[in-house]
Amino acid sequence: MRLLKYIFLTIISMATLVSCDDFLDTVTDSSIPTETALQDRDIFLGFFYKAYQDLPERVNFSYEAATDNAIVNKDSYNESKAARGGITTQSNPLDDDIWETNYKNINTINWFLEKMVLDETKAVPTPVRFDLNEDVNLKKFYLTLGEAYFLRAWYQMDLLEKYGGVAEDGVAYGFPITTSYLEYSDDLNLPRNTYAECVQQISNDCDKAFEYLPLQYSESTGSLDVGLLTDAGRGSGIAALALKARAYLYQASPAFNVSNSNELWNKAATAAAEAIEAIGDDDLMSLSAYYSKNNLNNGTDFTNPDLFFRGPIVEDDNTLERENFAPRMNGGQGKFNPAQNLVDAFPMSDGYPKGTSPTVTFDEDAQFAGRDTRLEKAVVHHGESFGGITLSTLTGGLDAFGSDQNATRSGYYLQKLLDSSVSLEANNQVKTTRAVYLLGRPELYLNFAEAAVQATGDPDDAQFGYSARTILAKVRDRALGQGNDQYLPTVTTKEAFIDVVRNERRVELCFEDFRFWDLRRWSAGVEDKSLIETPAYGIYSESPVETRSFASPYMPIPYTEIIKTSGTLINNKGW
Repeated sequence: MRLLKYIFLTIISMATLVSCDDFLDTVTDSSIPTETALQDRDIFLGFFYKAYQDLPERVNFSYEAATDNAIVNKDSYNESKAARGGITTQSNPLDDDIWETNYKNINTINWFLEKMVLDETKAVPTPVRFDLNEDVNLKKFYLTLGEAYFLRAWYQMDLLEKYGGVAEDGVAYGFPITTSYLEYSDDLNLPRNTYAECVQQISNDCDKAFEYLPLQYSESTGSLDVGLLTDAGRGSGIAALALKARAYLYQASPAFNVSNSNELWNKAATAAAEAIEAIGDDDLMSLSAYYSKNNLNNGTDFTNPDLFFRGPIVEDDNTLERENFAPRMNGGQGKFNPAQNLVDAFPMSDGYPKGTSPTVTFDEDAQFAGRDTRLEKAVVHHGESFGGITLSTLTGGLDAFGSDQNATRSGYYLQKLLDSSVSLEANNQVKTTRAVYLLGRPELYLNFAEAAVQATGDPDDAQFGYSARTILAKVRDRALGQGNDQYLPTVTTKEAFIDVVRNERRVELCFEDFRFWDLRRWSAGVEDKSLIETPAYGIYSESPVETRSFASPYMPIPYTEIIKTSGTLINNKGW
């Protein structure tokens, strides 16, 4: 009897979930025979929607704290141990069963896709009846089919990002591709596919998703019939295109582009340009509107057109605030601290790098003055009022290092993605609503700018429909204001422009789980650890607060997975 006949579906009921995405309300808590699943729409969808529920509910700051952007406030934390040489072939403090979780979801989606076949010989051609109306039934079938392809691509891309690398044979590898449902009795000793094969697989799934999904979910624009869908948070056409662009960008990057092929940069630029053309090259929303908890696209229209895909909405939450508020803010744990390196990376208000502006004076004693507006929104510093207190982080201050066991080690506290209106006061707690942003327009624009200038060598070449300079300016203009960027027009060489793009990714996407992976894909092979081993600094000393030490720019395949396959699964170089 096939194992498939009794798949165990363990999905927490909506009564205990903090997500408010109604479409996930397809739950059960028992062992369901396949025949039953194929007779009940909600049970059938429940198998698939488990893949949505496994999406992250928050940004993983742990990876950021293993870069030059941040540190944790105690060197006993796993993040600090990992960053200082604690990652080995047998143990990775930053890896929380990612390999296993992703493959479980991919396998579930493969089962679902095998059942998602139309049978025109039946009165109801769909595997289950999605709706009593025949037209709506088919529309929901294709909508769900598109979502399945998108989510498979999502989990595949996560595997590629986390585990892709070059092995001892000099070949860039990704993960073992599986597109059919696997049982325990099947041969699971699968070798890793090449990096190129994995990118092609992700691209194929994204193309299938785009074929079936609306570009965006919106009743008012007519992309969906009224009543067909009443919630968002799903994969969409633009999310599929953006994910595809991300995959091609990774493939073209130095760490994985072992032949230094310029054609790969052309593919990356083309993919990003196609996504921009589909959604439009609009200016970015204001920072306050983009990150607003009121613009999470949880209704019938996209109130936030710059947010393409997100995790589940979490209500009545103070997790990030409790974790990162200063101790004086009613017991905040102050865990993740921005580094001085990150503060230094934000440009001046006219776009020039810190301290180089011909018109805006940089004052070391007031280093937040005259700077890019994103800096104040990302970092809490000495003298700033935040969350009901005025921070005092200079040596001897009430919030400085040594003032409390949970005080900052760098002299800064995290502000980005935190809600200052949250209160941790025991008898007066105030919580918030949030969702993690997984794909958005800012990243898409940055992906295009990087790929386009790498492909053409010219920031002003518009052969892809847009120039790298034009698209990058949209990201910078949101922070600096239209017409205020005096620096970008002066950057004319390919090399200098790439430096600007990389720094722009650093500041725009800080604490959104990009820096750790960007530094690795920019490395020039296993011997190049210059980017990933930059020490992190603070305000209290000219010496580093914490050094960085890694065996390789490529992350290791989990040792438990290596031994399961008796050597079929080869590891990345350096491990």
